[in-house]
Amino acid sequence: MEEARQPLEPPPPGRRQRNLFEAAATYVAACAEDDHERSAEAARWVSPEALCFGVNELACRAVVALAREYDETPQHMARKLLNLPVV
Repeated sequence: MEEARQPLEPPPPGRRQRNLFEAAATYVAACAEDDHERSAEAARWVSPEALCFGVNELACRAVVALAREYDETPQHMARKLLNLPVV
């Protein structure tokens, strides 16, 4: 027998629910600033899978934006950012 699905409860007053892109942006910025407390807090806002997806999306968008700004290919820019030899 299937259980009835419970409606999601709204977040407590004063605490809004954050989306995966907000979590990813906060997490990555905190990591870049070596702020372990803030990165740990952002990681709790969404599931690990959602955070991984958001961080990946942020990385892709950043590489594309930088590649356009420097008139490079995304592959070249990604390798350059990671200090890898350009192939």
